[in-house]
Amino acid sequence: GNSGVILSQLFRGFTRRIKEEELLTIPVLAEAFDKAVETAYKAVMKPKEGTILTVARGAAEKAAELVDDGCTDMEAFLSTVIRHAEYVLSQTPEMLPVLKQAGVVDSGGQGLIAVLSGAFDAFLGKETDLSIKPAGQGASAGGNAKESQMQAESQMEIKFGYCTEFIIMLNKTFNIKTEMDFKAFLESIGDSIV
Repeated sequence: GNSGVILSQLFRGFTRRIKEEELLTIPVLAEAFDKAVETAYKAVMKPKEGTILTVARGAAEKAAELVDDGCTDMEAFLSTVIRHAEYVLSQTPEMLPVLKQAGVVDSGGQGLIAVLSGAFDAFLGKETDLSIKPAGQGASAGGNAKESQMQAESQMEIKFGYCTEFIIMLNKTFNIKTEMDFKAFLESIGDSIV
């Protein structure tokens, strides 16, 4: 979905900044966070606050602030950036009424936190056991409750159970006017679909 595309753009911007570096320092990482956010915002036609974009921007701003404060401890730097991103994520329901109404945080922002936390765990040398136990082995009451919840969720009716994607091939020059006309067209059909 949209968050996945935005995450790919965050990775794209981040890796563009670090690809030539032999050593990742705190200032380089802060610049990479900033480049990631810049790339992601440029990739979105109408950036909306309260989403993965906001969480990423919050992380980048905290990273820059830590550099300005002279932070030299990589573990403290990464931990602080992630904690601030978690705080920004907790504020997303205040930015998007639909999140507040549902009583949830932005799922794309939550996914970004999972990615950042996983990278931090890798930095710390933590290993995660991803093995799957055969059914009936090691199941606890908590496991059974989780299985029941998953079964109930899989039987729920999904109102919009589809994702539509388009690949558009143009055999003509794509200038600024063409781009603006095309964006206006996409917005008009997007409004009519919803």
